[in-house]
Amino acid sequence: MKSSLPKLFRTDELTATYATVLGFGPAGSGKTYSIRSCPKPLILATELGETKGFLSLQDLHLPFISIRDHDDLIAVIAELNSGFHDGPGCQYEGEEFETIVLDSITQLGEAYLETFMKLKGWKDLHGADARGKDPRQAYGYLSEKGRQAYKLLFSVRAHLYIIAREGLLQVGDGKESTYFPVPELPGQRLPRELPGWPDASVRLARKAGKHVLLTTGEEGAPCRVRSPEGAPKLPSRCSQNIGALMRYMCGDHTAANELDPKRIAA
Repeated sequence: MKSSLPKLFRTDELTATYATVLGFGPAGSGKTYSIRSCPKPLILATELGETKGFLSLQDLHLPFISIRDHDDLIAVIAELNSGFHDGPGCQYEGEEFETIVLDSITQLGEAYLETFMKLKGWKDLHGADARGKDPRQAYGYLSEKGRQAYKLLFSVRAHLYIIAREGLLQVGDGKESTYFPVPELPGQRLPRELPGWPDASVRLARKAGKHVLLTTGEEGAPCRVRSPEGAPKLPSRCSQNIGALMRYMCGDHTAANELDPKRIAA
């Protein structure tokens, strides 16, 4: 038995000082471009290539840290959590940030898969080199690592914006099978589980030639926004403004005006 019990709290005493958002979408939906609306962002970059996929942000002076594996993620988040702050925000190398962006959790999942295969000495999960190997071992490892990464990210006292590429999740077999757009992550569990953790899981898309933010489950996508009590209800298609969405979830009702679909740009 514990020597002291956890303290009792009341729901009406809660105040949101920072928001957590998962945004997923296909190529060309504006995922990376949407980072520019985040307040004082620090990007944890996992994407491959020399430019890390940031050419759409090249006109800005945004800071980023290259995350190669889980150990990098642990070290960076430990540093972000090392300072004391009364409100939202954190520090890295003496610079303060209000939003931590992971771009992307999809590529981080690929890094976890590569780590597992190296540990096992495997070259492939499918095909001739995969004979005698059970891929379920890999996906169990990935699910656990994905949860660990999420827990680490959610420990940061700052706005959190997690970006994922979009994939399709198959439900059922044969003629009865149905496909749903979900965050692209290895295995069957993570695409189902991860959208339920943040305050908002939204889909970035291009509809009728315009970039939009989908807040409800069109085409079966796992989208929803936890609206603060008394806040105006958001339309199913909003202007693609992540910063305004964060302020809305922290109780700024006027931010709903910036999410008005009339502001959707081509």
